[in-house]
Amino acid sequence: MSQAPVSLPAYFGAEGTADVFFQPYTNGGKPVRTQVVLSHHLISLVQDGSKEVIVAERHEQVDASRLILLSAGSGIMSEHSLKGKPMRSLLLFIAPDFLEDFCIRHELKPELPATGLLTLPQDAYTRLFARSVETFGSERLNADAALRGNKAGEILLYLQTKEPHSFAQFLGAALLDRDRLSLKAVVARHLDANLTISELAFLCNMGETTFKRKFREVFGTAPGRWMHEQRMDRAKALLERRMRPSEIFTDLGYESLSAFSSAFKQHFGTTPTALLQGKA
Repeated sequence: MSQAPVSLPAYFGAEGTADVFFQPYTNGGKPVRTQVVLSHHLISLVQDGSKEVIVAERHEQVDASRLILLSAGSGIMSEHSLKGKPMRSLLLFIAPDFLEDFCIRHELKPELPATGLLTLPQDAYTRLFARSVETFGSERLNADAALRGNKAGEILLYLQTKEPHSFAQFLGAALLDRDRLSLKAVVARHLDANLTISELAFLCNMGETTFKRKFREVFGTAPGRWMHEQRMDRAKALLERRMRPSEIFTDLGYESLSAFSSAFKQHFGTTPTALLQGKA
């Protein structure tokens, strides 16, 4: 009887909302062949032994001289000892949202032909990266959101810099929804410009109705509510930097100081002045 597919990284205890998850793994010296369903994209840094990955369109087998990039989806993994050493690897799971945001932040664009399974040469840097995670400890790393995000960004940026064309083809498969990526990029780029919903829709080459539907799919809420929350968070951050309400209300898109103060109080339950004076 065949075993049920293994869901990764949930199998290792990762929460479904995890943006990044590091997991050292070994097959213990026994050949392993497993059907897996990936909710996250995967970077597998093989350290000993060999690994074979099979997906619908292709398969690859690597030893410790190469690493694997695999986009989310279904696949079959086979792991084998090599020269008496059990297969050992560092698994780095990356949520689709995290990869999208990484691409937006560094202005990376997918390329065709897309490939959801990519192998790249390992070098001194990638081996040192795996050792640094091992030294720090994956549990400690996974518990620190800022650190794990920076660490994942480090290896992604290195691979993109070293193999830009191949990495862009991997992005072509990992980021299938181009409209989604475009929408997130436009919103992120113009977050401080106080554009209207119709203006954002225009920049995304969408009608307003389509934009609102797509926005809710991407961000989980309506664009007006999301932009209001972002604006309020920005206002609070500026006030905490000791800027006066009269200095910031225009930049936040409000026509008057009273309109800004009213919206701020309704959102936070206190006035901007009270927050500035430490009375909140």
